[in-house]
Amino acid sequence: MTFMAGTILTSCGETSKKDAKTVKEDTKELNKDLEQGAKDTSEEIKTTVKADWENFKTASETAVENTENNIKDLREKIAKASQNEKTRLTVQLDKLELKNKELKEKLAERAVEFKQDIVEFNESTIESEKRFEREFNHDMKEMGTALKDLFKNNED
Repeated sequence: MTFMAGTILTSCGETSKKDAKTVKEDTKELNKDLEQGAKDTSEEIKTTVKADWENFKTASETAVENTENNIKDLREKIAKASQNEKTRLTVQLDKLELKNKELKEKLAERAVEFKQDIVEFNESTIESEKRFEREFNHDMKEMGTALKDLFKNNED
């Protein structure tokens, strides 16, 4: 009877060791899977954000260039205005031109960050990029409105 109890206890101990070893191996495997999943998610985010960035950058560069052309056209129109109006309009247009240059620089700086992989790609990156795009588009829209309204006071 003692021999039987000893055999049962020994075999139970071996089973527990095997189970513990299996659990430990399963845990290691699960951790590897989680790490790979996180890495895959990070790569997906990076791919998505970079693709969205390229589209945004192209559209924004075109908008900035169009604004530069509008400013040139307005300078020609201002040249034909009276001296009083010429001074007032030139001051306003200079401010808008400066704002356009600032936006162009802001876009270029962000492009450098992407090119040099300074941007950290994680879940918050998507929201951060959306915020950047929203602010940039808002500023461009305000500038477009200001350019259209430049001669309004003069014509009323």
